[in-house]
This record gives sequence, structure tokens and C-alpha cells, in this order.
Amino acid sequence: MAKLLSQRDWNFNDIGTIFELDEVIPVYETEHRADENGEVIKDREGKARNFQTETLIGYTFSITILDGQFKKKSTQVKVLDTNLPITNDEIMKRDSVKCTFKNLQASMISTVMYYKADSITLVTPK
Repeated sequence: MAKLLSQRDWNFNDIGTIFELDEVIPVYETEHRADENGEVIKDREGKARNFQTETLIGYTFSITILDGQFKKKSTQVKVLDTNLPITNDEIMKRDSVKCTFKNLQASMISTVMYYKADSITLVTPK
């Protein structure tokens, strides 16, 4: 009998090498909180609920893929680094902001794909 196809048969990390930066979204540290009785606040599923703090830990970059088999598709890449190479205002002023990521890898594989990376580098036009 032949082996059944599985998620392991695809390389989800190979989505392209050059990307168009569309938006920057801050990522804040989260924490669990207790109510007035000292009980941990839970969500609808009974899990401890996460609340955002004011501590910035990185950024999520909304991107469009510019090359490879997923050209013109969009996704988000989270980088846990507080150094911001460009703001949303600067992105809006430019016609195009191209970027690359170091160590890009899938972080959530489902009907919508999300990614994480160690760092982002803006590509300057030649």
C-alpha cells in the first residue's frame, strides 16, 4: 500500500525570497490575570485568558509574496525584535517597500498560514 499524503510532504517554509511590505502591527507581551477573588480569568473554553501588557516584544509584518509559486499571495510574519526598520506612515509614502526575512518558517499551519522569522531586512532599490 502506498503512503498517504500528509503535511510533512510539503515544505511550508519555502514560500518565496522577496516580499512587499504592506503593514506593520505591534506585538505586545501577554499575561494571565486574576479576578477580585484571586481566580485566574478564563476564556469560553476554560483556558487561562491572555491579556496584552504595554510591553512591546516585536512586530507582525503583513506582506505580499513577490516571487515563487505563491506570487501575489499574502500572509503575516512575526518577528520578536523591537527594532522597527520602517513605520506604517513611511510605507504609505512609498510606492513599494520590499523586504526579506532571516530564518523564515511556518508558525501556524492551518487554512491560513502564519510565519515567524528572526529578523527583517528592507531591500533598497538599485
